[in-house]
Amino acid sequence: MAPFHYVVGTTARLGGERRVMPPRQAAEQVIPIARSNRVALLFGREDTGLSNNALKLCHTLIHIPTSGFSSLNLSQAVMVMCYELFSVSQVSSTAPPPRLAGRYELDGLYDELELFLNDISLVNPEKPDYWLNHLRRFFNRFQLRAGEVRMIRAMMQKISLPKD
Repeated sequence: MAPFHYVVGTTARLGGERRVMPPRQAAEQVIPIARSNRVALLFGREDTGLSNNALKLCHTLIHIPTSGFSSLNLSQAVMVMCYELFSVSQVSSTAPPPRLAGRYELDGLYDELELFLNDISLVNPEKPDYWLNHLRRFFNRFQLRAGEVRMIRAMMQKISLPKD
């Protein structure tokens, strides 16, 4: 996923801490971003869906509502998303947003953030992903740019320096 700036995942599972949106709302959010950024749509296996590791890479999660079925056939899910993206793309839009931080840049931030949280003893060894998953969702809401990611990483490095 490294070459992508924005990753959208599909999920049939609801509840917990998952914040999902319907396909049309997601398309309305994604089309302007896609005008100047590389966007990936991530579909899971029909029987198991996306893994937790794949879900961590997603900025946004989409749930396609069904009537009485837990999930859709993969080709049907792709068709629904393509239709919604096409429909929304036909409407005139405002100026495109600037280039977002890529998956590679964000993963670097999250790796450094994990080390930082360990350094300040904020991570519970029994639930090591608890803080990081919350912080991923928090940062994903802001659609960070590459320069902003560099700035956050620089702040964490400065804070982490040994005190003389």
